[in-house]
Amino acid sequence: MKAIFLSDAHLRSFADDNYQDLLNLLDQQKDLDALFLLGDIFEFWLGYDHLVFSAYVPLLEQLRRLGQGGTKLFFVEGNHDFSIGPYLRDTLKCTIITEQALIQWDNRHIMISHGDLVHPTSAYLRLRKLWRSSFIKLLTRIIHPDLVWKFGLWLSDKSQQKRSQHQPSDPTPWLQEFNATSVDESCDLVICGHFHRPVFFRQHGREIIALGDWQTRRSYAQLIDGHITILSYPG
Repeated sequence: MKAIFLSDAHLRSFADDNYQDLLNLLDQQKDLDALFLLGDIFEFWLGYDHLVFSAYVPLLEQLRRLGQGGTKLFFVEGNHDFSIGPYLRDTLKCTIITEQALIQWDNRHIMISHGDLVHPTSAYLRLRKLWRSSFIKLLTRIIHPDLVWKFGLWLSDKSQQKRSQHQPSDPTPWLQEFNATSVDESCDLVICGHFHRPVFFRQHGREIIALGDWQTRRSYAQLIDGHITILSYPG
């Protein structure tokens, strides 16, 4: 069996290199059993009942083709894409995970998450709760989607500027603590995104992976017949 795990593409425009490279990678997957998208795939996404942001139609169409070809699709909500809405769930038949989940795949017990809850601050938890609140959902129904899109990209720009001023921190200590305190005993593989820095280590009989990011590193993980590796595109 073959599965791909990918996160933090921060897709924004079809013309961007990271967008084109992701479409190319997915187009090459002719024998893919599962695709796990672990959050922040989109630079900004709020799910509506009857529309999607036009910038993401090429990726959504690629996901549709994969699903029709037999690939199982999983999407873990990130801190840039949440309240995913019915399109991915109902049209693409994608399994939506709002926080984290322990899944069985290819004879592995895998804990998958975006990673934003591995070592959160109290301020971030409050912000996360606000963005997912019924109040914000109500606002998105009142405000025109074009304005919601522009506001979402403005917030993303602020986040990008802040992130560009600092090198990604090594998440190993946080992942070690998370693994020791928050992971089910049956789990033998932990995979997350969020940290924009690839990490792979073993602890307490488990393999622990932070994917890095697709946006700048083109890094992802591949699981074939139970064996996991971190790769980068194009090779």
